[in-house]
Amino acid sequence: MVSSTNSASSGDYEDEISSPIQSVISEFGQLPLAGTTVANQSHLDASPDTLLAMVLDVIVKSRPISHNLTQKTINHLLDEGYHHIDILATTTWEERTKVLEEGGYNRYREQCATYLGSLSDIVVNKYGMSRSIGNAFAPYYDGMLRYGLLDGDLNNLLQSAHGDREEVRTLMKEFKGVGDLGVELFFNNVQSVWPSIAPFLDSRSLQTAEEIGIGGDLNAIYGALGKEPEQMSLLANGLSTVRLEKKKV
Repeated sequence: MVSSTNSASSGDYEDEISSPIQSVISEFGQLPLAGTTVANQSHLDASPDTLLAMVLDVIVKSRPISHNLTQKTINHLLDEGYHHIDILATTTWEERTKVLEEGGYNRYREQCATYLGSLSDIVVNKYGMSRSIGNAFAPYYDGMLRYGLLDGDLNNLLQSAHGDREEVRTLMKEFKGVGDLGVELFFNNVQSVWPSIAPFLDSRSLQTAEEIGIGGDLNAIYGALGKEPEQMSLLANGLSTVRLEKKKV
C-alpha cells in the first residue's frame, strides 16, 4: 500500500500517478452498465431502475462464467425489463429460467432464477411501499403488485445503512447470490451515484493498479481524479478490463 507522509509529497504522488490513471480511463474506462439499454453514455443517476440493474449485474457476474457470456446475459435481462421491480416481481421461476437461458446463462440458470426471485421479494418487502402498508393491507397485496402499486427503491438500503459503506456491505449480502466479490463489483459501479461509497476499487482492480504503476493508495488515486466519484467508477471498470482482457497500459 502506497502512503504519503505530508501534503506536499501527497500532491507530488498524485501528479505522478495522474498519467497512468488517465490512460486507463481514456482507453478502457466505462460507465456502469455500459452497453446495456439502461446506460446513458454521459451520465447515470440513482434511480430505482438503475440501482436494481446494478444488483442484477453483480448477481449474474458473481458466478464463474466468462465475462462475455455474463455480459450477454445481463443485456438480455435488461432488455426484458427485469430492472423494473414491477416486472421482475411478477415473473415466475419458470419465466426467469427461460429468460436466463435465452441470454445464454445455462449452467447456473436455475439457481440464478431463484436468486432473482428472492431479490425481488426483498426489494419489494424491505425497501418498497410494503414496508409501511401494514397487515391491514395484506389481503390486497397481490392486486397492488399486479397493478404496479408496490414499488422498491434500493436508495432505501443506503438510507438504512446511514450511508456507511460497511453497513451497505452487510445489507447487500442479504441478497442471495451476492457475496464479497459481488459487493465489491457493486461498489465499483454504485459509487458513481452514491458518493458516500467512494473512493472504492475492488481488490483485484487494486492489485492491477499496483501492477501498472498507479499504486494502491486510494486516497491519492481519488485526489488525482479530483475526488469525482464517477471518475473513480470509470477507473474501476477500466482496471477490470485491463485485467480481464490483459490489456497493456
